[in-house]
Amino acid sequence: MKRFSNSGEQEKEKNQNDYDPGLCIKNCPICHGFGWIRYDVPVHHDKFGKLDECPNRAKRGWDSDLGISVNEALTLNWNEFIETDAVVRMRGAYSAVFKLGHGWVYIYGVPGNGKTIMAKAAAVYARQKLGMKVRYRKLSQVMNNLRSSYDDDYGQIVYQDRLKEWSNVPVLILDEIGRDRQTEFSKQTLSDIMDVRYENALKGKSITVWIGNFAPEDILEPYQVDRVKDGRFWVVKIAGKSVRSAMKETRKMGGEWWQD
Repeated sequence: MKRFSNSGEQEKEKNQNDYDPGLCIKNCPICHGFGWIRYDVPVHHDKFGKLDECPNRAKRGWDSDLGISVNEALTLNWNEFIETDAVVRMRGAYSAVFKLGHGWVYIYGVPGNGKTIMAKAAAVYARQKLGMKVRYRKLSQVMNNLRSSYDDDYGQIVYQDRLKEWSNVPVLILDEIGRDRQTEFSKQTLSDIMDVRYENALKGKSITVWIGNFAPEDILEPYQVDRVKDGRFWVVKIAGKSVRSAMKETRKMGGEWWQD
């Protein structure tokens, strides 16, 4: 694998400390700062003559669709959180599903155990450290987005387009499951999203994380509970006293930790 300038025309054989154009993270071990990589392969290889964007380049920018501001993300390095049992278990579940690359995780328990903070931290980690396409949202935000489709003259078409978009996000982390009053619209819409994302998880295409205060059987339909409790997925019950104040004490503003 060889390095190129930002134009992709000149090979750079110098050591990364000699010249770094700053088009990727500092001292990137893959592209050495050029943002693009080229493979030294035979002429018949499908990579011959092509440039690939360096996977570390995404760490320099910020994805506005993530659902978390960059300022908040600076405080969400989960390696700096107090090592409570809840933090360790949640981080373990997130790490496992990210490593696998597909599946479901359902995390629930009493308020105050850091479920939302860990969910946001996991979203930033997956996007900025692992290069995954991620969205973090409260379930109510997704429902409002879909419900507002009908404000458009072509409401049904817009709804279907948005539903397809939410159903096929590679990594979707949905918070506050079961918090809002369930209407017929929200029940049907949630079923539609769950159906597609369940099938995509089994096909190895997506990751879905569901977060709430309630056990799945308390808020979901029986067939949905059965899917959540599929033995190939993770169900994590968080118990114990609130750690909200401790979590706040450890959340300090810092640099862009995801570039380390």
